[in-house]
Amino acid sequence: MAPIPGFARAGRRQVLVAAAIFAAAPWLGPPCLVRAASTAPDSAAVAPTQIALDAREAPTGVLHAHLKFAVSGSALTLAYPQWIPGEHAPGGPLPQMVRLVFTAQGHRITWHRDDNDIYVFHVDVPPQAREVEADLDFACLIGEEGFRSDICSSYDQLVVNWWQVVLYPVDLPNARDPFTASIRLPPGWRYASALPLDRVADDGTVEFRTTSLETLVDSPLIAAEHFKTFPIGGARSAVLDLSAETAGALEVPPAVLEHFRRLIGEAEALFDGPRYSQYHLLLSLGDDIDHYTLEHRESSENRLPALGLADPRILRTTASMIPHEYIHAWNGKYRTPQGLDIGTYQDTMRARLIWVYEGLTDYTSNILTARSGFWTEDDLAQSLAFDAAQMTYHTGRTWRPLDDTTAGVRLLFGSDAWSSARRNADLYPESGLIWLEADTIIRAQSGGRRSLDDFCKAFFGAASTSKPYGFGDIVAALNGVQPYDWAAFLHRRLESTEPLPPLGGIAGSGWTLRYTEERPTFVADMEAIHKIDPLWPVWRRSGFIDLRPSIGLLLDADGTVLDSAPTLPGYRAHIMPGMRLVKVNGAPFSLAAIEKAVGATRHGGAVELDVANGTHAGRERLDYHDGLRWPHLVRDPSKPDVLAQIIAPRSRAH
Repeated sequence: MAPIPGFARAGRRQVLVAAAIFAAAPWLGPPCLVRAASTAPDSAAVAPTQIALDAREAPTGVLHAHLKFAVSGSALTLAYPQWIPGEHAPGGPLPQMVRLVFTAQGHRITWHRDDNDIYVFHVDVPPQAREVEADLDFACLIGEEGFRSDICSSYDQLVVNWWQVVLYPVDLPNARDPFTASIRLPPGWRYASALPLDRVADDGTVEFRTTSLETLVDSPLIAAEHFKTFPIGGARSAVLDLSAETAGALEVPPAVLEHFRRLIGEAEALFDGPRYSQYHLLLSLGDDIDHYTLEHRESSENRLPALGLADPRILRTTASMIPHEYIHAWNGKYRTPQGLDIGTYQDTMRARLIWVYEGLTDYTSNILTARSGFWTEDDLAQSLAFDAAQMTYHTGRTWRPLDDTTAGVRLLFGSDAWSSARRNADLYPESGLIWLEADTIIRAQSGGRRSLDDFCKAFFGAASTSKPYGFGDIVAALNGVQPYDWAAFLHRRLESTEPLPPLGGIAGSGWTLRYTEERPTFVADMEAIHKIDPLWPVWRRSGFIDLRPSIGLLLDADGTVLDSAPTLPGYRAHIMPGMRLVKVNGAPFSLAAIEKAVGATRHGGAVELDVANGTHAGRERLDYHDGLRWPHLVRDPSKPDVLAQIIAPRSRAH
């Protein structure tokens, strides 16, 4: 899963709660295949479960799934996916199951939920029954905001993640559990998916070839009335599939399309060719569908605002999410770390190595965003400055080492509140800084002859293995590129509780982190976009300001304190998340007023805040005198610009 782009980097994994409606409707799809007894040890002897998905009511947010299971005996135990690959947390959207009915021999039969695992269902099978049918209705959350897969449809388009609508017998691993899927879409809608097509029936039902449950869940589908596909090259077929709310949004500027083509070439150059047989870069454009992203082996699911490819400001501030999910085809899907290679979706994921899965992807996605032309070197420098600044004021690092954020990753995807004190999903930006440092060490130690590119080729390339890897494999591969005490280096970085983040890579690349009163252009772009178009963080359409590098406060447009960084002036004045600023130096609060007041402190001005805490009101004067502090990377003229060398294109096509 990709980080949420934008200024408030602590909000990389926001989750909001929403609601939806449903309406029952009969399934009118093709006849279902019958499943053989699910106790068979060999998947070749197991006839596939068929899931027939009626999505004709997608504009209202309702999906109707009809499944059949073969049975032999008096009981059938089924599971609903709980641990979703790429989400790194038990996020199966079970609350959005709004109807579940089982039948056998034409009659409704009883079921009950497991006492210990709410994702497991026990079905009472009548004597002589040889198959059980299930009708499962799933309600997409529509008209809401958040960063979750179950906000999956609008009136104009749909994203199907099959884990939303499947049940499966618990006695077979995902890779050996055969499923045959079909879908019936609203009239006139077109679709794209990496699932191999079998045929399209006379009634328009799209029928896919039989695959494993693992492949089915790993193959999302997007659909819409307004739909277009663009070939984007590569050694194997790669295409950009676009769905949109309007036909006009499908007109991709030629320069932008060229960036997508360059991305494919640069990724193949970095990882020594593709590890997939085909690739569908799925991209949904719209303001009424959640901006969620997720990686898959032969596709990636991406969502952007309606003007996401037309407005350069939107694309610039969000572009890195597209390479991020694409890179996971190698890092995470082709090669998975030990602990995340679960056999069934009920198995607990253990994410100790997620600093490779997500952290290395965070670093390489930034690099490929620049190599493919979506970013300039200055854009990359601004992104790194934000990451370094955020990791500095996230003082949770002094009690929680990065290693603990990997083990406890499922606890850290939440709101901004207290994110500085507890750490949010820091494993993304901080691990990215560690991999930048590793890259600069390799370049320095080898005299510029080798780089982290060589590690990526060796670890994910054509000569590598797809076997899940451990810490020792990472160390051995790094040493194979450049001998160094990599084990000690990585342990120091992962286990550190030092107050400063790992900035060695920034220094080693010829740059220095500085704070100035000059507003970064990324911030200016974000502010401009918020005035005309919804963008991440999507729930802050009215605006926000991140003053954590100065007074330690992240503020919403109405004065609500979203976060307060420990040790900094706001926190020392006891201004905490959930409180609201009412006045600034005696005047009504506004984002402009607080920014002006903080800026004036460099010249002797004061910041006096009237603060509401529930029914209590008080006045606090901040002990602060350093003005506005925006993070920047500035060149160190005494060192070569290694960052420019890092982002130089590698593809022979350039």
